[in-house]
Amino acid sequence: MIVDGRIEGKIIYIGEEQEVGKNNLRKKTFVVEENSDKEYKSSLSIDLIKDRVDMVNEFAVGDVVLVSVNFRANEYNGKYYNSITAWRIDKSDGSVSGNNDADDDLPF
Repeated sequence: MIVDGRIEGKIIYIGEEQEVGKNNLRKKTFVVEENSDKEYKSSLSIDLIKDRVDMVNEFAVGDVVLVSVNFRANEYNGKYYNSITAWRIDKSDGSVSGNNDADDDLPF
C-alpha cells in the first residue's frame, strides 16, 4: 500500500549491488510486496542509489518494512521511464496499511 510517498510491505527480493553508468554509480534493487490477504498481491521494484545502497543491509527477505520513496519519470530517446528510489527504510508494525477493504465496514 502506498500512503503519502511511503510504501509498506514485505521484502520478497534483495538484489546484488551493481555499478552503473559512466561514473560507476552504486545501485541496489529490492522488491516489496503488499502486505495483505489478497490472492494476487502487487509488488514494486525499488532502487537504492549511492550511499543509500547500504540501508537495506540490515533487512532480510520476509521483513515487513515502511519505505519512503521518490517517484520520478526520465526521458530517453523520446520514451519515458518511471523510477522509484528509496531514501529511508524502517521496520513496520503494519499500522500504515490498516484495513485495505474499507468498504467491508458498510452496513449495506
